[in-house]
Amino acid sequence: MQSPRARYRRSRGGGVERNGPWRRPEGTQPPSPRLGPVLASIEHNDLDLSEDNWKITDVRDIASYNWLNRKTATVMIPGKPPAWTPLPKPTKLKEDAGQYFRDQNAARYPSHPFQPAIEAVFEQYPDFPAAKVDIVGCGSTLGNLLRFARNIDKRFRFVVQCVGKTVFLIRRENSPTQTIADVRGYGHTFPETYTTWDPDVQGSESHQRIIQYSLGGLNCLVRFEGDGYHPDLIDQKALGEDVRKRRPTDKAEETIDQLLCAFNDASVSSYRSSGKALTKETGGGYIPQAAIFDLKTRSIRRKEQDFLWEEMPRLWIAQIPNMVLAFHRSGTFEEIHKIDARETAKKWETEEEHNLRRFVALLKMVVAFARGQPDGRLEVFHDEGSPILDLREVGDNFNNALPEEVEDRWILNS
Repeated sequence: MQSPRARYRRSRGGGVERNGPWRRPEGTQPPSPRLGPVLASIEHNDLDLSEDNWKITDVRDIASYNWLNRKTATVMIPGKPPAWTPLPKPTKLKEDAGQYFRDQNAARYPSHPFQPAIEAVFEQYPDFPAAKVDIVGCGSTLGNLLRFARNIDKRFRFVVQCVGKTVFLIRRENSPTQTIADVRGYGHTFPETYTTWDPDVQGSESHQRIIQYSLGGLNCLVRFEGDGYHPDLIDQKALGEDVRKRRPTDKAEETIDQLLCAFNDASVSSYRSSGKALTKETGGGYIPQAAIFDLKTRSIRRKEQDFLWEEMPRLWIAQIPNMVLAFHRSGTFEEIHKIDARETAKKWETEEEHNLRRFVALLKMVVAFARGQPDGRLEVFHDEGSPILDLREVGDNFNNALPEEVEDRWILNS
């Protein structure tokens, strides 16, 4: 029987990414895809500091889904993150072991990793106003651009594609099943022990969320993984208020009660997308963004380090308001801090003003260049040690962001 405990992918400890059964055997990593010719280059000094709207505003919950532990790619919409269920007293945990995929969405559905997110949006809002969306990205792709804007040196690449006027930023690893090396720490066993999938979402492996916000005049949809939620931060009044705030349309006939029923209908009905091996099920329930937390485990020997501040860029992009920071001594978690990160996020945003202005300028440059390409496609590449961000032709084969029928629906909603 599938364990109700959480199964996580993204690194929370010392380099761990975990996906439950989604492992690959030990072995060499696949080679990098070929790089295409350079179309244009951007230097850090090219980024304009005159951008006025550099703060994130108008944040709304839009949709969510869970990846289920199935032999075929299956998502539950809206799903639900695992609940925070701490142990009554510290217990020594086993250290993580094994290899885990870097990108769960690509590993589970390599043909179109963004399809589940867009399907989840359309499940919640059949008439979602796609024409108003400038960017669809994720914590990884947006985080890479933010690092470049902040002059933090790290190698990365991702593919950019226009669907209508919307610019999709799509992760590109060496292969969809590329793994994380040097697994160590307790980023796997800690969440498995301290969080629990609710009965209506048992069999889940990962909770993915899609939020919408405005940044620099750009309307952004952002997908990220939700580590868990705090049950004590949810009440019916707050739930109703969150739904009102996150609605992207103002349909008078769509009442709050109807929206809540749509989110919280736990009945399950399985069906397949036309001609595609993605199965969608209805189940789970709406959890407001205010209750979502990000989780990190660290050695207690590093307790004096300001980990919250270090994680702020990622929390800011995903607008995650809470953090669980757990310190262990040889696998026994002696100190666990539940942190409200909202005030720190405001302070970080203010102190990073110049870098965030550069970030907005960079986003606008990438969007404008993609929209100007004859095929609407390019690849963003930055090599470690280089002050330059290259915009290139897409090297080797890379699938479109969405399958034809979902792409057509997105464009028709424009």
